[in-house]
Amino acid sequence: MNTIIACESIKPELEHVKGNTKDVKIKYLSQNYHRNPGKLKKALQAAIDKIKPGDGKLILGFGLCSNAVVDIKAPTQGLYVPCVHDCITLYLGSRDKYKQLFMKYPGTYYLTKSWIGNKKDPLGTMRNEYTKRVGRKMAEETMQREIKNYKYISFINTAGKDEKKCLQRAKENALYFNKEFIEYKANDDYFRKIVFGPHKEPDFIYIKPNEKITQKEFFK
Repeated sequence: MNTIIACESIKPELEHVKGNTKDVKIKYLSQNYHRNPGKLKKALQAAIDKIKPGDGKLILGFGLCSNAVVDIKAPTQGLYVPCVHDCITLYLGSRDKYKQLFMKYPGTYYLTKSWIGNKKDPLGTMRNEYTKRVGRKMAEETMQREIKNYKYISFINTAGKDEKKCLQRAKENALYFNKEFIEYKANDDYFRKIVFGPHKEPDFIYIKPNEKITQKEFFK
């Protein structure tokens, strides 16, 4: 039995990989927690504390995520954590692929179907969150400041439902904010490792029973 606690932003990918497998259980935490790493840390620890030894191997569907996982305490059976800074590496399929693209296209703002579908893309955030709070003009100025250091806006295409619509939305983001656009093809290898393993280095960090996750583990 594998038990996974994951961000709902990667739910479509994990569920696709999992299929009808009966010996894998996945609990999802709200994608909105990413706006507040402190709340994510508390929610994640609370979910882990409910895990029992009989639930089997425990794996997180989270990376470092703005240090939200730092100081998270492992349960009595230990804990496996993807050795990634965020979910982008998971979508690309490997740490090597992420490093390759990071070196080739530094300053890239990555978008996925989940982020666009939940209106967490720059246009969605500007129009549905910031404008309601501070008005359209200031909302646009705020978002322009947030992404001013990015040169590219990219879309990671998982070739699933509504992908063409999301691709077009990603292109609209790039055009609106005057960024170069790049499209990448997703790879589900890392998602498969989360669900089925192997949960080995360097792709995963193992946290021993009752020990805590440290930031340095992600920079080895």
